[in-house]
Amino acid sequence: MKQRIQGIIIGILIMVIIFSSINIFAALPETTRRTIEVDYGYNLYMDGELFAPKSRDETIELFNYKGWIWAPFEHIVSAFGGNARWESNTRSLFVTTKTASDVVQEMGAGWNLGNTLDSIDNRKRGIVSGLRDNIPAAAFYETYWGNPVTTPEMIASVAEMGFGAVRVPVTWSDHLDEDFNIRLEWLARVEEIVNYVLDNDMYCIINLHHDTGSGSWPWLRADPDKIEWMEEKLAKVWTQIAEHFKYYSHRLLFESFNEILDVDSRWGNPDRESLRAVNRLNQVFVNTVRSTGSNNAERFLVVKPYAARTSADLLDAFKIPEDSVKDKLILGVHVYGEAGFIANPNWTAVYSDWDRVRDGHIIEERLQKLADNFLKNGFPVIITEYGAVNKNNTVDRINYAVHFAETAKQYGIAGFWWDDGGRAENAEFVENHALFDRYRNRWFFPEIAEAIVNAAR
Repeated sequence: MKQRIQGIIIGILIMVIIFSSINIFAALPETTRRTIEVDYGYNLYMDGELFAPKSRDETIELFNYKGWIWAPFEHIVSAFGGNARWESNTRSLFVTTKTASDVVQEMGAGWNLGNTLDSIDNRKRGIVSGLRDNIPAAAFYETYWGNPVTTPEMIASVAEMGFGAVRVPVTWSDHLDEDFNIRLEWLARVEEIVNYVLDNDMYCIINLHHDTGSGSWPWLRADPDKIEWMEEKLAKVWTQIAEHFKYYSHRLLFESFNEILDVDSRWGNPDRESLRAVNRLNQVFVNTVRSTGSNNAERFLVVKPYAARTSADLLDAFKIPEDSVKDKLILGVHVYGEAGFIANPNWTAVYSDWDRVRDGHIIEERLQKLADNFLKNGFPVIITEYGAVNKNNTVDRINYAVHFAETAKQYGIAGFWWDDGGRAENAEFVENHALFDRYRNRWFFPEIAEAIVNAAR
């Protein structure tokens, strides 16, 4: 009798434990549940440690909740805030419990590989002449705007300086056929440079760059009259890119487009329908990437407002896209500052001295607007471009860069300096935003680069 009672009690306890576990699990938010099965022939890496099924009859199941990971076999693995992946040949599945805000914080200081893969010649002459002259078309375009072919050593130098992320602007226009199929040679070159960045443990962003903008060549516009055509072509291009990179880790981010304008190439005051068109295109971008599955199902994505600008009317009209997963979207905008200091415009007074009161307020006002519209609602932000051209005013540019980076840091925003490179004998002859001498693999302005990195830490 005593054994029978004990057996009943044990049975009841087991049932209580089972049902309690089920109820606890059932109470978890749907977005926190994840099960990954790793079959024989695949490898699972957890914080550098390898786990793999030892026979065809064994399957590893990985349960993930808020960063704690359990593997129900001989090893119990906890990886709070870490990630896991499985591999078979070149295919990998990376799992991360990080949110978009986490990623923005980890980026630190960002740097643009500008005027490189984003070049365009408007008439695809590069492809024709490249084929005729036995010059690879990819190399033609990569060097078309005055920069050398990108090397692993260049990107390693950027990482060694302390930058945590590189934005690689890419223009696809001249590499699309009539049916919007991407030339494989171009896609392969983009991948090589992405690998240079990821091999240095930095975050990498790729986008559609001068496929948008002003002029006669952009095919992607905020055009409500042709919105269905725009949506179709945008989806086709992003499907190809997303499929190509679907097995890349969460350190590769996709950005919907650069500076999208209406049919009149207006930088401000677009009509309401054009603003709605931008929201539709951002939604198509998110839906398209998610539909390709694998790591793209939860990849971090950067979406952009009209013209990538921060004026109140444009930000107020921007609609955050709906997403199938939580906390994986980031807003990307451009903020430079007072035009007279950061550039050499012909429509306002140009000056080279930085004054915090006179020049700093516009940066503070724009970042505050971003905080009010997005950050306070838990939606993270990055500045995909900022910077000031050289006027032989290094100290003033350091003051500008430090103020910018420190202010962004206070708001939890990561910033990417626009570095458009070019050929100059030394820093004195630089006439653009370039900080890094790509021809000699050295810094034109190491003081500015160091100041940015330190201020963003």
